[in-house]
Amino acid sequence: MNEIFSEMLKMSEDLILNVRYRLPRNGAILAENDFVILKAISEDQKDNIMKVSYECSFAKREFENEIYRNYLWESFIDENAVYYCINNKSTKEFIGYCGVKNLTKEIPELVIELLPNCRKQGYGFQALSLFMSQFAKITGETLFRSRITIDNIASQDLHKKLGALPNGISEIFLHGENLIEYQMENQYLIDDNIRKLAADFNVEPIELLGHVLEYIIEWK
Repeated sequence: MNEIFSEMLKMSEDLILNVRYRLPRNGAILAENDFVILKAISEDQKDNIMKVSYECSFAKREFENEIYRNYLWESFIDENAVYYCINNKSTKEFIGYCGVKNLTKEIPELVIELLPNCRKQGYGFQALSLFMSQFAKITGETLFRSRITIDNIASQDLHKKLGALPNGISEIFLHGENLIEYQMENQYLIDDNIRKLAADFNVEPIELLGHVLEYIIEWK
């Protein structure tokens, strides 16, 4: 009986992946509205993708390394990832990108990065709303997750606007004793915003240090 159940579960997972892999790729348009156009990334968009990745990176010096740049680009065009350029509908200018970094995960994790001069203008809300609607239309799936750093208040506000709810916290770069040491040494960073976030996520403020926030979105 367990073998039969496992086989059925595997078939279900394979079916989900097959449907997800039908999402448009290589320059094809996913969707558009009055504000933005979502177009699958392609080789000719490499410079734009690298530019916004650099602007949003915490490790800008890594971009001096060609091996790192190539590795990063390969992650964008990997068959298990799906990313879309966000373009201004009126001007056709590149704004940023959004998508899902790993289609094999049970709940797809949203990713979005915008050029600095394009933030706080509603493009993020338009892009993610459009992306999730089209993703749901193609795959039938309406559940998404996001991970956001505790200092990225703009992204937190965006996800709340999208109806995201707290769903725990997760480690990112530090683990074990290194994480504990970091928390002890950086308690001074705890401010009213972190205290409020801690209350929202039902954890102690110090626990947020060295972690990212997990949000869940049920898109309808």
